[in-house]
Amino acid sequence: MLRYLTAGESHGKALMGILEGFPSGMPIKEKYIALQLKRRRMVCGRSARQKIETDNLEIISGLYKGKTTGAPIGLLIHNKKIVSTLSQNSIPRPGHADFAAMLKYDITQSALIRERASARETCIRVGLGSFAMRFTELLGIKIKSRVTSLASSDLSENKKSIMAKIEEAAKMGETLGGIFEISAENLPIGLGSHNQLDRKISANIGRQLLSLNAIKGIEMGSGFKFAELRGSDSIDGFEIKNSELCRTSNMAGGIEGGITNGQTLILSCAVKAVPGIKKGINSINLKTGAKVLVCSDTSDITAVFAGAVIGEHLLALELTNHILEKFGGDSFNETKDRLFLWNKQIAKKLRKSAENSVRL
Repeated sequence: MLRYLTAGESHGKALMGILEGFPSGMPIKEKYIALQLKRRRMVCGRSARQKIETDNLEIISGLYKGKTTGAPIGLLIHNKKIVSTLSQNSIPRPGHADFAAMLKYDITQSALIRERASARETCIRVGLGSFAMRFTELLGIKIKSRVTSLASSDLSENKKSIMAKIEEAAKMGETLGGIFEISAENLPIGLGSHNQLDRKISANIGRQLLSLNAIKGIEMGSGFKFAELRGSDSIDGFEIKNSELCRTSNMAGGIEGGITNGQTLILSCAVKAVPGIKKGINSINLKTGAKVLVCSDTSDITAVFAGAVIGEHLLALELTNHILEKFGGDSFNETKDRLFLWNKQIAKKLRKSAENSVRL
């Protein structure tokens, strides 16, 4: 089983991560991980802090001479902007974890909550997810993302109009939400299971993505559109094309009954506008009861572009976990060989089904 843990604070010394259960022998370069971290950092709508933090990575275990060893992978990302003395105020920021967590943990200092709840934690998850991204790439699985909507506007617009929308929001002291889509091509049939709720790959993917700050909704395949359709209009049928068994559509988004069906996995995530508002939003001091206007000068204008990149890595981690569960293997080559053999066997079965159908 693949699992990971993270630790560290937004303005603390470093972010830390451990990835356990990863097979040995997979080649990966530090430059590859650095590129993935840069993709998260240098996207549209980011705050000025991204120019300060370079996300320099230190690999402390699990990698030797450019290959994974099978030992737990340990990563450190040192923060450049370190704050030794945190604010003592007791003012929760609406829309963040502050209010509920301050009461839950009996903490009056809101900074102690926001330091850990900060979306900067996703930096180390991208670092860990880079190993899974490389793993899936080397198995021929292609994961990619795109932003499809920004503040209800279709992003078929050109880049200039997108940047204009972001700049307008910045001038108004506002933030923007949006929708991103992630796809994964060339997945094997059979990842996940219908047997138990915690083995359904759809449920596990949902768990990963809903753990990402600001995501408030997920659609798989046609998602909420299914609610508008009749049953006969919402099923991916079968047909024979060029002597091959094919599907007539992919409304399910590559998952049926909690199991991958060999089609492209497609999902969309709704990202709410960042709650850190420059023009300010009303809050209250939990100690004094005084009303306070909470303003933010460090929040992103939108998190949807960064969310898309982070989402790729979270999906890669979950897909890797299910691949290792399905095919096993303590080394990368062992897993790869088993996956190749499985795909070969499945292709043979589908060809036979197609041939029998043609005869009928």
